[in-house]
Amino acid sequence: MLKHLLLSLFVVISGMLHAQYTMTVEASPAVTASLTTYRFYVNAEDNSDKMSAVFGNDQDHLIISTPGGIFNSPLNPSWNASGVNPAFLGFFPDLADDSYATIGLEGPAATAGTAGAGDPSLVEDSSLSPTISGYFTAGGSSLNVNTLTGGSWYVVDTYANALPSQGRWLIAQITTAGSISGQINYQIFPLGVVADQQQLTTFFDGAGTFAPSEVEGC
Repeated sequence: MLKHLLLSLFVVISGMLHAQYTMTVEASPAVTASLTTYRFYVNAEDNSDKMSAVFGNDQDHLIISTPGGIFNSPLNPSWNASGVNPAFLGFFPDLADDSYATIGLEGPAATAGTAGAGDPSLVEDSSLSPTISGYFTAGGSSLNVNTLTGGSWYVVDTYANALPSQGRWLIAQITTAGSISGQINYQIFPLGVVADQQQLTTFFDGAGTFAPSEVEGC
């Protein structure tokens, strides 16, 4: 009897832990006809939480399936949002549809209006096809970061955009003509404490809010 009660309690506590740092995928019509823009947000638990990185490797694959391909504006030569200059949007409205990886920014850090913000950095295995940078500049029907070296986009914890904005972090924007699904791994420092890092994997399919699970071995 006691064993069953303890097991039930463990399941409840595990469920509560895995309900933290959920990921919300929001869908909206793109500026470009027939396309849909998906925005990926990780939801914070406290305003002092810090987002460190989005990553993939041979143990925890980072997978984004976009069979209809993704839209990348030629006006943004970068894999991140640093080339989505708000000054250009009035002249080139479809720049707002650009697909990019990010942490907490939807444009260049210099125009974010937040002191101490910094554009994310990237490390990646050049043997990936496509690489993370290639996917977010040239497009493709899928991204699968699944090698030993893998890849990650990240910010240092001193950047202002490591902190959540309105209770969450934007980690990617993807515009596509078709469906979208996959799994995303991210690392968070609860209450900003690096030693308490959590690495979580969240599976997603279309728009919605999805609960994560803890990365194996963490």
